[in-house]
Amino acid sequence: MATKYLNVRGHATFLHYVGATTLPGVVPDLSRGRRIAFVHAAGSNGNAWHYQLDALAASNSPLAFDFPGHGRSAGVEGMKSVGEYADFVAALLDTLKIDSAVIAGRSMGGAVAMDFALRYPLRTQALILMATAPKFNLPPDLIGGLEAVAKGRAPQAFLTTGFSAQTVKGNFGVVRESWMEQIKTDPRVRYTDLLVCQQVDLREQISQIKAPVLILAGGDDQTTTVADAEAMTRRIGGARLRVIADAGHNLPTEKSNEVNAAIEEFVGQLA
Repeated sequence: MATKYLNVRGHATFLHYVGATTLPGVVPDLSRGRRIAFVHAAGSNGNAWHYQLDALAASNSPLAFDFPGHGRSAGVEGMKSVGEYADFVAALLDTLKIDSAVIAGRSMGGAVAMDFALRYPLRTQALILMATAPKFNLPPDLIGGLEAVAKGRAPQAFLTTGFSAQTVKGNFGVVRESWMEQIKTDPRVRYTDLLVCQQVDLREQISQIKAPVLILAGGDDQTTTVADAEAMTRRIGGARLRVIADAGHNLPTEKSNEVNAAIEEFVGQLA
């Protein structure tokens, strides 16, 4: 997987893609098949999508990136709303000279993808929404815990609650990898991202989405539940739902083969 920095609205933005490396300022070749832009979760970064990029690049042009203040991108602050994050995705596509793409997102990234489709319908070929919801139900102790970490009152917590018990038992390397990436984003940004998730409510607007939509839910996800995914499916006309067993809130890494196969099938059927 190749990486490079792009200047997106004055932000040094870290890009993940598959293909030949290019000189600084030169856009990589993203002309193969469908362009699929993967949008990461709160406090995460684009490396979380490396299983998808590696698997889908044979027939398509997948890409991922780190939002400002996340992972390897410049900055010490995240953005203040899902709408600001969606506008940044549009600016990134402008920098890459991409008119429209399939937008895929997990958790906060899924909400950003939905907001993007509402703001930029002509730039949205399709949506792939994973472990997400139009309105999040975040436990107060989760937000309070991250606030304490952000203010230096508590050490970072390395939790397994976002994973299926089957993953924790049989594939702990995926959990460890997630923890290693977690420390690459400042706890203050992780906290403000949770505040962004807490304030978003797209339940009424998403019925206006006209693009094809694939919804993937982890059967063991306690953050964005199967019931949340089912409600979202009912609100978005024509949306398809697939529930993946033995997966939690991190299903793209927990069950990468199943997720990749579902994406390949969905993208292959787009007109």
